[in-house]
Amino acid sequence: MIGRLIQTVSEVAQYQRRVFNDATIEFSTKADQFDFVSEVDVRSQRMILAAIERYFPAAGIVAEEVGQDKPSQDGTWFLVDPLDETANFKAGIPLWAISIGMVKHGVVDSGIISLPFTGEIFCSTDAVPITQPLETVSDAQFYGIDSTFENVPLEGLTLKRRQLGAAVPTLLWCCDSRHRPRPRLDFALMGKGSFWDVCGAIAFLKQKGGALIDATGQDFTECPDVFQTLGGLKDLRTYNFRYVASASKQVAQDVYQRYLARG
Repeated sequence: MIGRLIQTVSEVAQYQRRVFNDATIEFSTKADQFDFVSEVDVRSQRMILAAIERYFPAAGIVAEEVGQDKPSQDGTWFLVDPLDETANFKAGIPLWAISIGMVKHGVVDSGIISLPFTGEIFCSTDAVPITQPLETVSDAQFYGIDSTFENVPLEGLTLKRRQLGAAVPTLLWCCDSRHRPRPRLDFALMGKGSFWDVCGAIAFLKQKGGALIDATGQDFTECPDVFQTLGGLKDLRTYNFRYVASASKQVAQDVYQRYLARG
């Protein structure tokens, strides 16, 4: 079902890659001095939303750039992040992503993630379980963090950490193994995020048999009604995800108990 949007995502990715080095692009700030938006974000969102309207006219939409949300008529929703990590894009750092998540009757169903600079597009419906999922966090080697956890040592573990400055690629690499027996990242520990940042990735984690557990203890790969859990559409835009994600449900649970449950 969500696969109908792959062609549009490909076109948006090509557009973003084409204008990546355009020095005339103007950026403005939103919530804080590092929260950027540009015409590239806005145009990308318009392209994606037009495709959703064309293929899924009864579906609801929640998109990062405000003003284009619409209610659902059939219980289907699309969560859209047209350009995750505009700050990297602005700085000329080729690490950003496009993310679309589909929710059906409150349950995260499927997702599409694109890494425009590499030309890669991933669909959760094509994902297969990791062949050798980790059984415990002590077996982990690499993990991803954001700035919230950059000064937080993971006591009792010896790991290599990666602070990539982009949530969606970090979450994708917790799922994607590039034909290796384990993912590129064994888990991610993140302190900031919105639902449109994580929704598409939740679908991948779900397909992999993994988990995304936020600070409340809710595993969103198993959540029966994400909108109710997040306080409804009214509170969804302000809900901050502080979470651990892994393609191994046991690893996610271990990290949650060690570093999130204690506050």
